[in-house]
Amino acid sequence: MPTLMTQPNFVETTIADPQIRETLEAILGEQRSGVLATSFMDIPLCSQMAFAATHDLRTLIIVTPRQTAKYDNMSSNPNVSFLVSTARNDPSDPANAQALTVTAFATELDGERRHKAVNLFSRRHPNLSAFAAASDSAVMELKVDSYCLVNNFQKLTRIGLG
Repeated sequence: MPTLMTQPNFVETTIADPQIRETLEAILGEQRSGVLATSFMDIPLCSQMAFAATHDLRTLIIVTPRQTAKYDNMSSNPNVSFLVSTARNDPSDPANAQALTVTAFATELDGERRHKAVNLFSRRHPNLSAFAAASDSAVMELKVDSYCLVNNFQKLTRIGLG
């Protein structure tokens, strides 16, 4: 088991760094869900969500019924964050788990862009394809502003899209 860092360590880089890109691809490729954080009138709301990432890692796709608090929150305040974690509720998690926070801007898709997003989401989550394609489901694009990766307990890497 690696030695835990006891002091915070902060690094900045971009998605162009091959090792960072590989790490992002692994986390976003292996994990099938994350936690969406929205807010309304300074009151936060967290929701477990299935997601799909685009190949360029600049967009996440999520789907939600329109009649939900998270949809209302994104409509009134499109600034969101999305947490994807590799934690497994295991004693080794502090040393081994990685937490990836995505800061993003949420927009509902329509037309051809919605159709493409539904296809991407459905390939990732075939059991949710009918839900994603339903007319009362909102297909949301989370346009990534930045990533923040925490691993080895306190190693923080801020990742710009550069």
